[in-house]
Amino acid sequence: MPLADNAERGERFIGRSPAMMDVFKAIGRVAEQSVTVLIRGESGCGKELVARAIVQHSQRREMPFVAVNCAAIPDHLLESELFGYEKGAFTGAEKKREGKFEHCDGGTIFLDEVGDMSLVVQGKVLRIIQDQKFQRLGGNADIATDVRIVAATHRNLEEMVRNGEFREDLFYRLNGYTINLPPLRERPEDIPVLLEYFLNRARREMNKPAVEGITPAALEALENYAWPGNIRQLQSVVRQAMLCTTGTVVGTDSLPKFILGQGEDNAILLRGDEPSSTSPAPAKTDHDAPPSLKDLGTFIERRLSDKSENLYAEVVSELERYLFMRVLEATAGNQSRAATILGITRGKVRDRIATFGLDIER
Repeated sequence: MPLADNAERGERFIGRSPAMMDVFKAIGRVAEQSVTVLIRGESGCGKELVARAIVQHSQRREMPFVAVNCAAIPDHLLESELFGYEKGAFTGAEKKREGKFEHCDGGTIFLDEVGDMSLVVQGKVLRIIQDQKFQRLGGNADIATDVRIVAATHRNLEEMVRNGEFREDLFYRLNGYTINLPPLRERPEDIPVLLEYFLNRARREMNKPAVEGITPAALEALENYAWPGNIRQLQSVVRQAMLCTTGTVVGTDSLPKFILGQGEDNAILLRGDEPSSTSPAPAKTDHDAPPSLKDLGTFIERRLSDKSENLYAEVVSELERYLFMRVLEATAGNQSRAATILGITRGKVRDRIATFGLDIER
């Protein structure tokens, strides 16, 4: 598959499958309305791109747009991040600070992974939807704001409501209009056009203009893969393949082994349950182990020889992937324990699992 020369920068919302046509139509219906929107779909599907498309076609397109990943911010910080705080509200609050809702007055706020909000924060968000008012942390004065809320989640909010983990009244308020974003495995016809976009982008960012396309065999392998990490995983695989490509086309030899079904490679399978005491643990192979720091050194040397101009970001990404693989291996795939060890939220762990294409078999 040859690559068309496309000099566009930034993210694009791409798709031509019937499922994506339905999404585009839904965006057109709701964009100019003032209702809240709930975007539902698996991690890595591009929910933020849907939110941005809604804003671009709305009457608030010239006003501020703020995206907040609720899963990536600890509960005790999320409240002050969204609503701000008064001087002296807590230790270290030396001066007043505006929150995202105040900064976004007149615009749109995107609450990603809204299912990870605590019940306290949920109550405050509910009041903003109902009254367009809120109070800063440590304050008593009501602050008015005109903000449109677009929320997203990959979680089953109905089940969370039944379990008392999510407020029922907030669920109905957020669910003013629902857009269901299909996973990549349900729209394989979009893979070639997504590949063309990501390959072109990687070719520019990695300064590899000699790469002109992808072989039919590599394209077929990518089309046949299930993509548990969806578009985010596809983008990661494209970057890895581009790093490993030395000729003019991306071939199967440049693809991660797990794409070809030749082992887990970077998408290691991690068990979430404890092994049975009555059955012996399987023998450990090289494919079961996370990469070593020696591998990281080899990676750095290879990128230096390739004259990388983005080495800092590439090495940080590789080191972070190594860290998550090692901790998940140590916890037998238990995401809650991994989050405790890493000192981050479980939502952040899930986000990184999808980003790095770690396939967890429970």
